Amino acid sequence: MQGVNMQIGDAPELAFIDVGSIRVDASYQRPLKERRVAQILRDFTWSQFGTLMLVDQGDGTFTVYDGQHRLAAATRHPGINQVPAAIVRLDQAYEEAQSFLGVNLNRSAISTVEKYWAGIEAGDETMMRICAVLDEAGCEVVPPGTKTPAPNRTSSISAIERAIRSYGDKAVTQACLTLVAAWSKDNGALNGSLIQAIARLYRNNRDLDEARLVTKLRGKDRKILTADAEALRKMGGGDAPLALSKAIVEIYNKGLQLNHIQIGAKR
Repeated sequence: MQGVNMQIGDAPELAFIDVGSIRVDASYQRPLKERRVAQILRDFTWSQFGTLMLVDQGDGTFTVYDGQHRLAAATRHPGINQVPAAIVRLDQAYEEAQSFLGVNLNRSAISTVEKYWAGIEAGDETMMRICAVLDEAGCEVVPPGTKTPAPNRTSSISAIERAIRSYGDKAVTQACLTLVAAWSKDNGALNGSLIQAIARLYRNNRDLDEARLVTKLRGKDRKILTADAEALRKMGGGDAPLALSKAIVEIYNKGLQLNHIQIGAKR
């Protein structure tokens, strides 16, 4: 039938499973939200629990790819030893991550960082490309389950994806290198709008002097630069990355007689 996926795979097995034999794979799962677990415990009832989606690991244990908060609540409930589950068998760990993405992609609860790490585990082409671009610059996405900030870490997945699509891998890598070099102690250096703005300048100005750009940015507080750009945006319109590009061009060109850089086209 047209418009209907007929490759539905094997039907899951329905069973009650001991909570002690179920674990969470932290390589792609989102961090546990204690408030959500507490809410489930407070209002616990089997009629609202549903079934967990589990992967049979073949050794008597299971991993949960949908329902980890319900699992945590059931594990802590003094009257529960087993939970209802739909059990599937997958060949590879990346298939498990793909299943997690498939279940959660259209839910507002999944963040872009969670989507990124699940995508890496699943071998998603877009996420692997983002990883390669950041790795080339010595940068990384915030690891799952941690909020530890660092100048070379970012959570701006969507912005980086847009920048790569518009300006290419090399320009985005150069932008990340520049931002970390300019604000080496600023945990917010890898801001998504700044990455897009500077990648645009690298793509459109082959003679851009990276050392000069780093020096000019280093002499400007990032938050003040962002505020200045926002003021420009309110006066002239456009989006935040465009306004930042304009502000950075102005800083870079100040005092130059030759070799001025330009904003250039977005694509």
